[in-house]
Amino acid sequence: MQVTETEKFCVLVLDDDICLTTIVMKAVRKGLPEAEVLTARSVAEAQLLLSEFKIHFFILDVNLPDGTSINFLSDIRAKSPDARVMMITASPVADYEKATRNLGVLLFRQKPVDTKEIVKLARAQYETLGHATTPQHTEERFAVSLTCLSAIDIIQLKCVSNATLILQVASPCGIGRIYFENGQIVHAETLNSGGEAAFEEILRWKGGRIKEMTAAFKTPHTISTDWQGLLLNICQRIDETSRDEAVAMPVKELAAGPAKPTAPDPAPANEKEAAAADHDFVVVATYDGRWNPAAGSGK
Repeated sequence: MQVTETEKFCVLVLDDDICLTTIVMKAVRKGLPEAEVLTARSVAEAQLLLSEFKIHFFILDVNLPDGTSINFLSDIRAKSPDARVMMITASPVADYEKATRNLGVLLFRQKPVDTKEIVKLARAQYETLGHATTPQHTEERFAVSLTCLSAIDIIQLKCVSNATLILQVASPCGIGRIYFENGQIVHAETLNSGGEAAFEEILRWKGGRIKEMTAAFKTPHTISTDWQGLLLNICQRIDETSRDEAVAMPVKELAAGPAKPTAPDPAPANEKEAAAADHDFVVVATYDGRWNPAAGSGK
């Protein structure tokens, strides 16, 4: 496995410690600016990234909220057999070194870690892989930030162009994928749901990036509604939710309690005022060379 001119050397940092992840990520980006650095905070997130990216170097914390990265090593060996792995842990190292001896781990280090050593190992792997001269893919793909265009705009373009592909949406809310076949939306998935529910979840996300991908396997069909009707129904639900949130009483008003009753309007003083009470305005005076105030009104 070599890194091509059109493919960046990719590093994955898997750790649920945000501070440590940020420190390692910045160190790798500074010491190896040619690399693309991905981060994950759980085994599930790392598995999703592994399925979507060719990753060449892994920096893995052992204990994670949804399991241990030792089990994740078998996924790495199956998908990226030539990748290299460094593992970090707050637990005694010897216990894990024995369990992972045959799984391609370069070394274990106990926290706190030396970022210079991490960068040195990543660069050694980068130089070992080298650069090929032939692009890996001849098809043109795109990745776009959701700034000028919205996710709905891009989805409509793909439907109108009868596309067969996958759109991966990465936002602060999560990562999801939308599957197209001949311009129809046939499947969607996120970490939390699948089908139409997942599609609606993705459309409710704000900001992020969309990446176009080729479907490697047969796409499951969980959505049967025509794409125009599907978008119309979901957009209506999103609009209704937005309106409900806009008209909801603010918390401050709820805390203040019910509004005080106001005094009723005074009874009309004369027939003219009584007649005017049924209209949107009241004549309080006329002026025809002399000031003629209505009864009860001041100048």
